Amino acid sequence: MKFAALFLLTAMSAHALEIVAHRGFSARAPENTLGSFELAWKNQTDACELDVYLTADGKTIVIHDKDTKRTTGVKMDVATSTQAELIALDAGSWKGKEWAKEKLPTLEQALATMPKGKQRFFIEIKCGAEIVPELKRILEPMKGRAAQLAIISFNRDAATESKKAMPWIQVYRLASGKTKERKVTDLTQLIADTKADKLDGLDLSAGDFPWDEAMVKQIREAGFGLYVWTVNKAADAQRFAKLGVDGITTDDPVMVREALGKK
Repeated sequence: MKFAALFLLTAMSAHALEIVAHRGFSARAPENTLGSFELAWKNQTDACELDVYLTADGKTIVIHDKDTKRTTGVKMDVATSTQAELIALDAGSWKGKEWAKEKLPTLEQALATMPKGKQRFFIEIKCGAEIVPELKRILEPMKGRAAQLAIISFNRDAATESKKAMPWIQVYRLASGKTKERKVTDLTQLIADTKADKLDGLDLSAGDFPWDEAMVKQIREAGFGLYVWTVNKAADAQRFAKLGVDGITTDDPVMVREALGKK
C-alpha cells in the first residue's frame, strides 16, 4: 500500500514538474546558442533557460560569463563591447566543429526559437537593473504569451525592477545556499525579502541548501513557486520530483525526462 502511494505521488510530481534546459541543451550543444535552444525544443523540453547581459550600446546579448573567452576563445568584456562586436564571434567551435556557425544570439533571436504553446523561456538577468527598460521594450510585444516567459536573477534590484516594470510576467529570485562571503544563506530572510519584493518565487541551487520536506513546506507556505538548479543526475531529479518542486533545471533535459518517466 505504501509503495503504491509513493508511486502515485512520484508520477503526479513528474507529470506536473517542468523540465528546464539549462542554457538550452548544453550537454550536447554549445550553451546559450540558437542551436542549443532549438535542440532542446526538438527534444520536447518544457522550457529553456538563458543568460542575458546589456551591451555597451544598450542592447542585449545572450551569454553567461562577463567576458567571451570561455565560449569563443576571444576575450572581450561583454559590458564594454557592442552587440555587433559580440555577435561576430564564433560561439560554437569549442563544443565541436559541427557547431562552428553558432554565434552569440541577441535576446530577440533566442526568443524567436520558442514554439507557440506551453513551452517557455526563463530569462536570467546577469547584470543589474539597468537592463530592465530594454527587456521591457523586447518583452512587451509578447505580453499575450506571458505564460511562456519568466525572469530570474540573483540580483535583487534587477528582479524587483523587472516585476515593477512588467507585473504581468513571473519573476523568481535566484539564490545559492552560500553567499559570496561563503556564509550560509538565511532562507527565512530570503523568503521575507522575496515576499516584500512581490516576486513569484524562488529558484535555488541543488547542492548547498538543506533540501527536505520541511524546507519545501516553508517556501510553499509563503505562497511561492519553487525551482531547483542545476540537476544532472537521475537520482537527484527523482529526489527533487518527490519533494514537489515546480521545475528542475538541467544540462540534459532528455535524461531528466527519462528519469521521471515523462512522455
